[in-house]
Amino acid sequence: MKKNAITYLLAIKLKNNIKELFKKPARLIYAVIMIALIVVTAISGKKRVDENTVFRDPRELTAGLTALYIIMFSLIAYNGFKSGATMFKMPDVNLLFTSPIHPRRVLFYGLFQQLGTSLLLGVFILYQYSWLHILYGINFLQLIIILLGYSLSVFVAQLTAMVIYSFTSYDDKKKRIAAVIFFGIIIAYAIGLVIFLLKDMDNVVTNLVTAGNSILLRLMPGGGWIGGILNGILLKDISAILLGSVLTVAYIAGMTILLSYAKQDYYEDVLKTSEEQFSLASAQKEGKIMETTGKVKVGKTGLSKGEGASAFYYKHKLEERRARRFILEPAGIVFMIVSIIFAVFMREYGIGPIFAYTTYMQMISVKMGRFSKELGKPYIYLVPETSFKKILYNIAQSFAGFLVEAAILYIALAFILKLTPFDVVVLILARLSFSYLCTACNILIQRVFGTISSRVLIYVFYFLSVAVMAAPGAVVALLIDNTGWILLSDYILPFLAITVCNVLLSLLLIYLCRDVLKYAELK
Repeated sequence: MKKNAITYLLAIKLKNNIKELFKKPARLIYAVIMIALIVVTAISGKKRVDENTVFRDPRELTAGLTALYIIMFSLIAYNGFKSGATMFKMPDVNLLFTSPIHPRRVLFYGLFQQLGTSLLLGVFILYQYSWLHILYGINFLQLIIILLGYSLSVFVAQLTAMVIYSFTSYDDKKKRIAAVIFFGIIIAYAIGLVIFLLKDMDNVVTNLVTAGNSILLRLMPGGGWIGGILNGILLKDISAILLGSVLTVAYIAGMTILLSYAKQDYYEDVLKTSEEQFSLASAQKEGKIMETTGKVKVGKTGLSKGEGASAFYYKHKLEERRARRFILEPAGIVFMIVSIIFAVFMREYGIGPIFAYTTYMQMISVKMGRFSKELGKPYIYLVPETSFKKILYNIAQSFAGFLVEAAILYIALAFILKLTPFDVVVLILARLSFSYLCTACNILIQRVFGTISSRVLIYVFYFLSVAVMAAPGAVVALLIDNTGWILLSDYILPFLAITVCNVLLSLLLIYLCRDVLKYAELK
């Protein structure tokens, strides 16, 4: 029975998940909507392709996807130097860890379970089918292979993070050695790429494609190997498939063996991380922000600036510094990379569709930040200031992250699309305006729904509200574009119009939702 216990558990878990889907109509509706969107995307892409269509060089696509896999692997594996990455949930910790099953079998259960989770993380790739099919002739089977490659890179990265944490969490010297090796490889590849690009700055995009398909990049641990497999499948290169597959399988086997024979029992390694993930998930369901439970560098204490509503702004800056968070969120970094890759492929169509796509990706990643946490405490309701002013100061701390993200994205796009400095500035302003437009729509959801936990209802309402709020700016921009008026460049006036409309509508929406701070007992 013990031999079949893990198989039985996985089968029952899958069966219960399917039953749960039909027992909860909200989940079923959500699944139907997601599948319907994928079908619509697939049909719309096929309609715009005929037998006379000339596709772009697939090496552009393989280079971009390899870069995505490598960056995802690096970002997730880096967690091993902080809190590791767990492959188990709290029910596993409470029940499976205490069962009379060999730890190695439990480990393989966790690995198999994590494969499914990694696959779900890449679902957004399915919605890229339309433009991938139009530009590169990618069929749905090849899209699934791209999704599997992304999921595999996430899985390998999480396994790597767990191994790094298991061997270094109790020894600072080992942690420093591992960090030197980890960052040394990344820095070495980055320097090599920069030197390669500097040789011919007139053909940056062409050189990036060449570098992305080079054997050196395909030999980069983790993401590079998986990118090599994808490269081989799409370009029909058997040697690339074999090389990437052998390296990836050997790496997974080696990491699994290291984890199962680690000096520390991996039960102890995953226990803390599983508890933190469970607490984080519980907090998110309640609309709260969960702070790190690890060591916190206190540093300077107290607020040297701010009074009244402005105290919240300085308080949030202090909390962010103590949390030692990078100014950009991991999800935002991934969406920026996807947007840049999209821009490389769509550069011939101009900034319009590229800006629309980057805004769509931005909608998914924008949140209310620490304002959500303040709503769960009494202090924000007690400060004797107007609600409108308090909301503005509470969302002000996000400005730095929005600005850095916009600057990095559009400076990168400037090289791809040959934009002028004036274009870059106005595009950054337009993206900032959309950041706060999405934030205002999140506040609207908080005002309308409060603590309702139906994600389907909230997501549908959110996307509809953003579309409605963004429509006036888009209409005004089209009207200005049709007049033929030009200021410095073709893009300045239309995107300035979008920025002004978005800012005014965001302020109006926040003002109308100011009563979100009026009734504390409703939160």
